[in-house]
Amino acid sequence: MALHATVDADDPTIDTLAQSDKRLGIRCDYCGRFRYLKISKFSGSQKVSDLSSGLTCAKCGSAEVNAVVVSRDPESGYWPAESS
Repeated sequence: MALHATVDADDPTIDTLAQSDKRLGIRCDYCGRFRYLKISKFSGSQKVSDLSSGLTCAKCGSAEVNAVVVSRDPESGYWPAESS
């Protein structure tokens, strides 16, 4: 799965993410759940690294989540599957 840690130098805003071929996801460090997020729910000027502080996992309720930038698989061209 091509997840990019938000601590990297590449920390786009929501507007930049919307213009690229990447998506926004949430990954729970406690239970391992991964889901995609709708970028329309966030302000365009927000940075991806700043989103994690206000999110919680819908499955387990943990606040130990990370907002991540997701890219297509370079070989198949498919998006990574969500996992529970």
